[in-house]
Amino acid sequence: MFIGLDFGTTNSALALASARGQASLVPLRHGGDEHTTFRSLLYFEDGERDPNGRPHAFAGPAAIDAYLEGADGRLIQSIKSYLANPDFTATSIFNSRFTLENLIGFVVARMIDAAQYSDDLTTRLKQSPVVVGRPARFVRNSLGRAGSETDEFAVGRLTAALKGAGLPDVHFEFEPVAAAFAYEATLNRDELVLIGDFGGGTSDFCLLHVGPGMREVKNRAETIIAVSGVGLAGDAFDARIVENVIAPRLGKGTSYESTGGKILPTPSWIYDSLKRWHQLSFLNTYKTRKMLEDIGPVSDAPKDIAALLHLIVENRGFDMYRAVEGAKVRLSGEDKTRLSFRSGLIDIESDVSRPDFDRWIAPELKEIAACVDKLMEDAAIAPAKVDRVFLTGGSSFIPAVRSLFASRFGAEKLAGGGELTSVATGLALAARQRFMD
Repeated sequence: MFIGLDFGTTNSALALASARGQASLVPLRHGGDEHTTFRSLLYFEDGERDPNGRPHAFAGPAAIDAYLEGADGRLIQSIKSYLANPDFTATSIFNSRFTLENLIGFVVARMIDAAQYSDDLTTRLKQSPVVVGRPARFVRNSLGRAGSETDEFAVGRLTAALKGAGLPDVHFEFEPVAAAFAYEATLNRDELVLIGDFGGGTSDFCLLHVGPGMREVKNRAETIIAVSGVGLAGDAFDARIVENVIAPRLGKGTSYESTGGKILPTPSWIYDSLKRWHQLSFLNTYKTRKMLEDIGPVSDAPKDIAALLHLIVENRGFDMYRAVEGAKVRLSGEDKTRLSFRSGLIDIESDVSRPDFDRWIAPELKEIAACVDKLMEDAAIAPAKVDRVFLTGGSSFIPAVRSLFASRFGAEKLAGGGELTSVATGLALAARQRFMD
């Protein structure tokens, strides 16, 4: 049995492939239900301690349940986004120190525990090579910049985290190449394909040959023409909705009167953090709370500042995330949708149109387009020579994203399928091709 692991910014998944046939996702159990993906987030509850006295880490759907129950805790999301950031080594949670490798290990270990026949799977993971996905370019920092010079550093940290979770034999494959394996399994002829994989933190692209004639090639690097990526994707699109719809209702653009009588703007850095899910929990500090408590009474929008303080203190970031993501998803099939986010002092109801959304994400689309154009230029291959463009990942549904590729390659060449799971199944197929005798 060959194993693939997709540890994603938003969702993770496991897949298995036998010596022949298609790969299949490992069913993951929670509350009597089965799922094919596992949310890559953690929730630490102050009242729940492990045998060593450290706060217990809930992960995936169990973390969401614990968060929604409203107990005093801390939600951590987008952990993968920190891998290439050398400035983030550890964090203190309820007076206990956890390294980034600890946090990633918790997510992976809890996902394995949730798997059907988890004992058998654990044994296989300890004895077999596991092929793990990695982006073409890791995001260097919270500003969404990708840096190839930090890729080796990020891969080393991810390797250490996975070994700590009980996976001693880890190998890596580019995530767009893994998606190519999933697409290739459906082909009966060879093709030149551009893969676009849109994750939570990165958009990755790979131009390569796939098909029956390539399935016996042990080293798939021989079939790859070009690989590139950019450090933005789903989270960046969500951030534009937060910036334009949520933040103005939480005090962005307002001002307050200082003790010296000066009129000062509400600090913008708060709203920069608000746009990035993985930074939101770090706003809940005494210094930030005290600042907002002082600003509120002398602000020209005291109710908005009070709502912002409620969001931070009550840790309602995930509620905001769900409202924003839901609106984004609906806009892939509707011209207009209603964004509703209500929690305590927060009361936001706003219509969001697709033209507005397209305008907001125009800078990200421009950067993605530039990345694709440079990849094709470096490969010295005309778009007309590409047989198929296979788009995967949640943001591949966004009409403006699809239009970007349709305008360059032709709408008739666009293909997709298994948008949230093709990387995981492709990684299992990659493991088979790489390790089968």
